[in-house]
Amino acid sequence: MKLEIINAKMNPLKDEDIRAIVDIERHPAVKKWLVEYADEEYERELEEYRRFFSELKGNDRVEVLVAKIDGCIVGFLALWRMDENAERMTSIGISVHPDYWGRGIATKLVREAINLAREKGVKKLIIETLEENSAMKRVAEKLGFKLETIRKGKIFKDGAYHDEDVYSLQL
Repeated sequence: MKLEIINAKMNPLKDEDIRAIVDIERHPAVKKWLVEYADEEYERELEEYRRFFSELKGNDRVEVLVAKIDGCIVGFLALWRMDENAERMTSIGISVHPDYWGRGIATKLVREAINLAREKGVKKLIIETLEENSAMKRVAEKLGFKLETIRKGKIFKDGAYHDEDVYSLQL
């Protein structure tokens, strides 16, 4: 069982890879942590992801890394450029299939994203996560991110307001 991290801009994804990403995002245990959902209908969401990945190479606002084990996608990470100013902030969004939680995949994806961000001249990385997402907070802290702020009641999800923790890493 060998984990490999692949840059989706350099290695375009196949349709089955895009389906695997949609399946990860739609998994109930993953959805619990997502702030926004692409679409409630599977085929529409799949089409949105297909369009996104078909345009990825020309999109200078985002980088996508995928984690594969034995050729199958088990997680992915997106680096989203947040601004155009000198601070060059980039936000990290990450999902790992629950069958692979606790195996260090999120840590390896974020570590690789830090390297990629440095190559791209990013000055500051941000991880925004629900306050109760202790696993994501552990990954951030392990890799040197510092808690920058807590946004009280920032996220309305599942009928309630949740706090959002914002971690940052200066590069």
